[in-house]
Amino acid sequence: MNKKMIPEKSKTDQQMIISLKSTEESQIVESEYIFAGKKHNVFFRSLGDTKLSGNPESCIATAILPAMKTGCKEIITTGEVSQRFLTSLATIQYIYKSWNQALTEPTITGLKPIQKSRYNKNRVGLFFSGGVDSFYSLLKHQDEITDIIFVHGFDIKLENKIMREKVFRRIKKVGEQLDKNVIEIETNIQHFFKTVGGLNWGEYGHGAALAATGHLLSPLFCRIYIASSHERGEVIPWGSHYVLDHLWSSEDLEFVHDGFGYSRIKKVAFISNYKIALENLRVCWKNPDNSYNCGECEKCLRTMINLKISNALEKCTTFDKEINYKQISKLIINKEFYGYFIKSNIIELEKTEGNDELIKVLKKLLSQPTWTKKFKKRWTRRKNRLINIFKSWFLN
Repeated sequence: MNKKMIPEKSKTDQQMIISLKSTEESQIVESEYIFAGKKHNVFFRSLGDTKLSGNPESCIATAILPAMKTGCKEIITTGEVSQRFLTSLATIQYIYKSWNQALTEPTITGLKPIQKSRYNKNRVGLFFSGGVDSFYSLLKHQDEITDIIFVHGFDIKLENKIMREKVFRRIKKVGEQLDKNVIEIETNIQHFFKTVGGLNWGEYGHGAALAATGHLLSPLFCRIYIASSHERGEVIPWGSHYVLDHLWSSEDLEFVHDGFGYSRIKKVAFISNYKIALENLRVCWKNPDNSYNCGECEKCLRTMINLKISNALEKCTTFDKEINYKQISKLIINKEFYGYFIKSNIIELEKTEGNDELIKVLKKLLSQPTWTKKFKKRWTRRKNRLINIFKSWFLN
């Protein structure tokens, strides 16, 4: 087709207009996002006594990735926004774009930058799902953390009420035993990410979603911990990342990316010393038939191997199956960090006797073409990009 015959995008199609419907503290905060002639409503709802506070920081954290993915040139909204937060957005966009060159970097207009006052707040939160990473951060910082925050609509689908109730019962039990306040929030932000940007929740979306949720709680907390999914050496794009999470902070709310200096094996070894973790650990995201942990998916199997290494698998009551070597052999290594976890487990298993068969199965997985040909090259490329990011910070 002749390039002259292709209509250019109108100015309206390149703008995203945000309207915050809720400005007072309330149980629910709703915002409207108008883009390419369509309206999208995003809500956050508190299901307890905790009230949420709508603000531009939360709206921008919600909008920025869908805008970058869809070629948006300008985000328009109003209100007072943290100067620190607004300044950091350029770096946030730079990092995202270093991972995906197809993303645009929209300007943000209509906001009034201010220095927010850090008034006296002593509550410290942690986003908590009941998994290895969040249990590690909770138990490591249990003397400091006052609240654990569970968000429904992230790893559990919004419409799945059965799984949500099953998980929240456990989280509430953990809060009661450790004397922590439990905050439950539900949101449709993941649907917005998929509808507008087609965003991959893991590789991009969930980090910005955590920031958007956290800012709604900014009147309550001075600090909110975000448990790391990966350690420092795993140089892959991921929504919650040690180079990103702290950049979402404002003058009065600090986000802390926690645990990136420790491997998953070390985290499992740490939480294995606590009965409360072994009785409530949840890692499965597939949850067939609403099972708490299916014991058959990649994440369940790798965690079960971690627990075996720590001699804690039989003590972990949320896994009711033994490690199935045949099931492991059927896994497809279609994500690069799967290979990283497998190699880490092999190294630890080789330190003790009696693991020859399991090691053989894991090594065979690493010979899959999807890992050896595709992801090794991508791993090196992304490592170099991260190095360039750090160099640019240092030189500036």
